[in-house]
Formats: sequence, C-alpha cells, structure tokens
Amino acid sequence: MRKGYIDTPVGQVHYREHGSGQPIVLLHQTAWSSIQYKYVMPALAERGLRCIAIDTPGYGMSDGFSKPPAIPDYADILRHAMDGLGLKSAHVAAHHTGVSIAISLAARFPERVERLALHGVPLYTPEEREVRLARPHFDQTPKPDGSHLQKRFEISVKMSPGASLEAIHQSTVQFYMAGPLEWYGHHAAFEYDSAADLMKIKAPTLIMSNTGDTLHVVAERIKKIRPDFSYAVMEGGTYHIVYDEAPAWAKVVADFVLGAKA
Repeated sequence: MRKGYIDTPVGQVHYREHGSGQPIVLLHQTAWSSIQYKYVMPALAERGLRCIAIDTPGYGMSDGFSKPPAIPDYADILRHAMDGLGLKSAHVAAHHTGVSIAISLAARFPERVERLALHGVPLYTPEEREVRLARPHFDQTPKPDGSHLQKRFEISVKMSPGASLEAIHQSTVQFYMAGPLEWYGHHAAFEYDSAADLMKIKAPTLIMSNTGDTLHVVAERIKKIRPDFSYAVMEGGTYHIVYDEAPAWAKVVADFVLGAKA
C-alpha cells in the first residue's frame, strides 16, 4: 500500500493507494481518515480494483479549509484530487459524511462517477438538521491528566457499543488529529440537504446500511424518491462497520461495482 499527496486549491491532500484495475475512490466518515479503509483496501484489491482512499481536507494528513466549508466545497477538492491522480472517472464508495461528498460530486460532475456505493446516507429532515447543528462542539483543550482523551474514548464506546477496541482507538486518535476544527465535516453534512442532489444522480447507485447504525432508517426515505437504486442491508454492526467487518463490506461493494465482471 503506497501513500502520496496531491496539490489542490486548499493545499495538499493525502491518499492511500492499493491494487490495480478499475479505480474506486473511497471516502471516509467524519472524523476518521483514509485509515478507515485499512482492511477494506486489500479485500477490494483482491477483486481486481485499484483502491484510492482519500483523506478529506482537514482530516488525517490532508490540509484543511480556513473557514467552514459546505459539502460542494469538499466535492470540488475531490474533483481536483481525481485530476491529480489522473482519474477522468472512477467508482466511488463512501461512508456517512463521505457519502454527502460523493452525492455532491455525482450530481454536479456526473461524468466523473461510474458507480456509487453509499453507506449511511445523511439525508435529514429540516428539523433533524436544526437539532444536529445546535449541538455544541467537543472541547479538545488538553487536560493535565489526559482526561480529555479518556472522555472522548468513553463517548466513542457509548456511541458504538460492540465496536472493536481497535476501531474505538483509531476513531479517537483520528478525532484529535483533526484538531479543534474537526466539527467542520459534520457541520457541512448537517447543513447539506442531499435530497435534491440525490435526484440528479445518473450513475448506477447502491444504498447500503446496517441495522446497528442510526442512519439505517434513512434508506427507507431514499427508496421513496429513488426506487431505481439498488439496496443492501448488513445486519448489526456499529458506526465502525467498515473497519470492523471489512471483508463483508468489501464484498458487497465489489459485487456491485464490478457487476457481471465479478
């Protein structure tokens, strides 16, 4: 697995790459990074896919925005990153906030997306968006006894009961790597009304969900406006299903994007 950087208008964007064949761009949830796909990438590569996992600006080792961005801003940087990688088009698989970015890219630049696999679509009602935007940001101020780290770890355990300790640890580390502006990604996702852009998508699309994720219920909302999409449900799991159940997740994605070529 190789790593590299691409120059973009917001600065350097970091990525991980593994495998060869049809390209598939992987977009992570907030506040993770491309390391979310650490175990997924080898499984996809075995199916003949060239995996490119990108650190969203402001996360992992990518430079970030100087002011709160909107989801289309993230999508614009993704397009620049694809240009830097020589990708005229690619499959795209995404999770949570990464899904919002993928939707915006596919709606605005349909020629760049071959097939979409979207897990956990942040399609919120106006009331849900208002509630989420009103939540206070987590205080990352270091405490002398390190209790700020423990507090975040305990929150992650509570949010994802049953997730592996490795996933909880990684999510906590990535959260602090993002720094005090880690809220940018969630803020953009909560402000973004994805319904209109979902209607514009032309690429074959798979809506994925898992019953252990609060966004699982959103799949039913999407079916009402896009019954032509494909749908797949994984039983159980947590917010960290991509990391903890990588082989199973990769199989669902690969089966869809490769289609009859699988």
